[in-house]
Amino acid sequence: MAMEDLELVARGVVEGALQGLHRSPYPGFSVEFDAHREYHPGDDLRYVNWNLWGRTDRLYVKQFKSDTNLNLYLLLDVSRSMLCEHGPAAKWQYGARAAAGLACLAVRVRDAAGLYLLSDRVEAHVPPYVRPGQFHEILATLESAAPVGRTNLGQALDQVLHLCRRRGIVVLISDLFDEDEAAVFSALNTLRYWGHEVILLHVLDPWEAELPERGDYEFLDLETGEKIQAHVEWLRESYQRLVSDWRSQLKHRCEETGIDWVPCRTTDPLRDVLIEYLLRRSVMF
Repeated sequence: MAMEDLELVARGVVEGALQGLHRSPYPGFSVEFDAHREYHPGDDLRYVNWNLWGRTDRLYVKQFKSDTNLNLYLLLDVSRSMLCEHGPAAKWQYGARAAAGLACLAVRVRDAAGLYLLSDRVEAHVPPYVRPGQFHEILATLESAAPVGRTNLGQALDQVLHLCRRRGIVVLISDLFDEDEAAVFSALNTLRYWGHEVILLHVLDPWEAELPERGDYEFLDLETGEKIQAHVEWLRESYQRLVSDWRSQLKHRCEETGIDWVPCRTTDPLRDVLIEYLLRRSVMF
């Protein structure tokens, strides 16, 4: 993946998302809801809190304040399980494009963005800054990335905790294939305790979500090398049920701990994933 291509993808995703959002009401990730005030003729209707109108029969608009102390921490899982590719891109490539797009969006509105590549440790990182060349340093780190090692996000996140001291927004981009899921959520909960907002962009390959419809396959564990032969028609229904239960548990666990869970597959257009999430953020209040 050439850096020039990655930059084009990132800028294309951001421009498409902003057009899809009609370029508002999203000034940046580090914008916090401040207060409501009564609507005045001429106010932008996109800022009207329609839920509040439904409860009070009065129009109020949302006001926001910018907190320049917030940073955007982009955590990309680059363990070998992210090599899985049965869609238009491998999971790590899809995640890299998502990270590049979010970094582009942050830099565009002068928010500080940083990048951390994780496997069972922090493989590389770019601390968050607002400075010329920051976006291209993030792109260069993504371009040189390659999945390595086995997944141990809990262990890697323990290192991240010491690198993300300043309050901000943490975006973990991962398939979350980790044997010690409790350790992962323990670390994410610690980030929440320290005042960070946490977003989990949960990326799956389409075959991981539901298996192909028919045929005999040999499945390879990308981290251990273990192989399993299977006739998928016999397994597909029970496999889908297990994956659905797992995803439901993840969603519930995130809701319980105040983590934003954003599920997607590598076949989902990044622009649409970003628009859906940003629109959801804009109606939280």
